[in-house]
Amino acid sequence: MAMRQGQVAAGAAAPAVTGEIRSYIDWAAVIAGTVLSSAISLVLLTFGAAIGLSMVSPFEGEGASGPVFAVALGLWVLWVVVSSFMAGGYLAGRMRRRAWDATPHEVEVRDGAHGLSVWALGILVAGLMAAAGVSGVVRGGAEVGGGLASAGAGKESPEAFDYAVDSLFRSADQRVDPAAARGEVARILARSAVRGGIAAADRTYIARLVAARTGVEPLEAERRIDQVMADAKKAADTARRTGIWTAFLAAAVLLTGAAAAWWAASAGGRHRDEGTDFSRFTRWR
Repeated sequence: MAMRQGQVAAGAAAPAVTGEIRSYIDWAAVIAGTVLSSAISLVLLTFGAAIGLSMVSPFEGEGASGPVFAVALGLWVLWVVVSSFMAGGYLAGRMRRRAWDATPHEVEVRDGAHGLSVWALGILVAGLMAAAGVSGVVRGGAEVGGGLASAGAGKESPEAFDYAVDSLFRSADQRVDPAAARGEVARILARSAVRGGIAAADRTYIARLVAARTGVEPLEAERRIDQVMADAKKAADTARRTGIWTAFLAAAVLLTGAAAAWWAASAGGRHRDEGTDFSRFTRWR
């Protein structure tokens, strides 16, 4: 009958313990499991990128639709996380050194803790790599955010004076360069989006520019402005809700990976103690 670690057959002596156990965490096994998990996830993500490129197309009407692609991407990421952490957790549990001072339940807990350590270390390594890879983007975003904050707080900065300078050169003569007019309108709308609404004077000014450029009536120009602002608010709200759902789903996937790593490490420890033989899968002849 197979026995778990901590169970000794009648008449048999437990192996002698040489020296004091310094730590119940076998970091060599944890690191080995993390390396295996990272390698498997890299291979699967690379393979998934190839599959994803085969599903999409730059031409309208070809390739998978947006919802189908999103579902396929989510399922693939879930599979990558679960399978890679299961492999890493199993290796950590199977390779963990035996300790004969624990009950079977305690052994299972220690094996599972090694799998959880593989998951935690893997998340930490992935987070550090992601932070290093997007440091430029984060730095740029911080600069943009700082500029917006300075503008909102009334602090002096070159970007904060763009709107003020534009307002100084406003003229009743609408015969302006189209590129310059588009740039000025874009700056006005960007400032209005940050402040949560467009001022009446700005709205009237943009309406005159649009009417002079397109030949439409001022009321129609104002209707276009309202539509642009409404579309911008809708897009921002959609992006916010998408970000919330993405964050919740990412957290759920990572927690699923933690559970998979715990279970696989416990299974690896059980196979270690029971002496499970996998030689039929490793024989080449």
